[in-house]
Parts: sequence; structure tokens; C-alpha cells
Amino acid sequence: MAPVVIFVVDGLRPEALSLVETPALHGLMGAGRWTLAARTVMPSVTLPCHMSLFHSVDPGRHGVVTNTWTPQVRPVAGLFDVARKAGLRAAAFYNWEELRDLWRPGAVETAFYWHDNKSPAGDDVVARAAAERLTAAPYDLAFIYLGHTDSAGHRDGWLSPYYLDAVRNADACIGRVLAALGADWTAIVLADHGGHERSHGTEAADDMTIPLIMAGPGAGPGALDGATIMDVAPTVAKVVGLYAPEEWEGRALL
Repeated sequence: MAPVVIFVVDGLRPEALSLVETPALHGLMGAGRWTLAARTVMPSVTLPCHMSLFHSVDPGRHGVVTNTWTPQVRPVAGLFDVARKAGLRAAAFYNWEELRDLWRPGAVETAFYWHDNKSPAGDDVVARAAAERLTAAPYDLAFIYLGHTDSAGHRDGWLSPYYLDAVRNADACIGRVLAALGADWTAIVLADHGGHERSHGTEAADDMTIPLIMAGPGAGPGALDGATIMDVAPTVAKVVGLYAPEEWEGRALL
């Protein structure tokens, strides 16, 4: 059993990793398991994708199909809800406020929100807060969301120079947190969706294909072929010693 930190780099296209230097991500790839061909869910939009990440069901099951959260008609427990019930300590750090509904009240012991995903500085603040808090007290599970990559794609286009600068900065943020946490943590890095031109949300490969990287004590051996965003919650549950609810549709990648 090892603590797990989940990094989501919003809108990170796999191709960006070959177009800009990303030493933190490539370091994880060299030390662990990865795929640049994982799949997200449709609609390939931020909140539905995150709901599927944390609840391991597709949007047709959890019912969130836009960036406006709606209560589930037939509730499925999310990863943080399951962790809290088991007595684990979870923390979340993010700069897009709609993500506050990924867990039920009381499930997260520490939640840090910063109202800036439009600049590199917004991601920097999130990473700095995560590095400081996660080393000040013991946690079993952490979620760190970096949103500037998505806003950069919407502003100037996916794979544009401005977008690639945002990817480079996100990689530096991840490296800062990993350096603070040390080798005891298992790290998972992925995107919620990709993007094309200045948008996303379609079934096109550019929108639906995401990177998924896993490294650390709980990563285990083997490939990540056929992985989807719904596999993340069952995988994390296995690493931290949680029972995965029967309703979850993903599979543990271990």
C-alpha cells in the first residue's frame, strides 16, 4: 500500500510530449508504465471526464454531460468518498472551481482552490500549495489539477506555441511536487481530454486520446494497452488498499 498522487493536466494532447521538453513527465515514463493512446469518455469535456475519472462510469451512468454539475439520479460513490469511508486522508488542489463537486461534502480533508487557470502563475500557485501541504502532514491520496493548458488551447489553439509553453510549465509544476513528495508516492499523470484547433468535446481522436503515465512503488509492471480514464479510480483503489464499488466499470491496471 502506497500513497497516490493524481495529476490531471487539462487538455494535454499526447503529441505535445514530443514537441516540448517535459523532463518530469519523461522521467516518470522512464521509471514506470505509460501509454500515449489511452481513451477518455464522450463528451470529451472537462467535468464529464473528471466525473468518469473519479466514479469509474461513463457519462451516461453518472449523468454529468456538460460542465454544469447535476446530482446523480442513481448515485455512484466516487474515489474520494470511498477513501473517506475507509478512513484514508485525501487532499485536492485545483484551479477550476467546478471540480468541487467531484466528491461529497466531508470526503476531502484538505481542499485548495485558486481562482486562476488563465495564466502559468495559476498552475504555479496550485503546485506550490500542494508541495507545501502534502509534506506538512501525512496523506494517503492527493489530486492535483493544472488547468492553464486547456485555457491556452482555447485561446491560441492546441499545439500552438502558447499552448506548448503551458505544457512546459505544467511539467515544471509536476516536477516541483514530485521533488517535494519523494519516492514513497505513486504518481499517476493523465489528461481529461485532448483538443483540436481551439476546442474539444467531439469523438475525434485529437479530443478523445489522452496520455496516461504511472510510476512509483505501486505502479507494478506491464503495459497500459487499452487503458481508459475509467480505469484510474480502480487502479488507485488497489494501490492504496481500497475496496472498489461494484458499480465501477473500469479495471485496475495492475
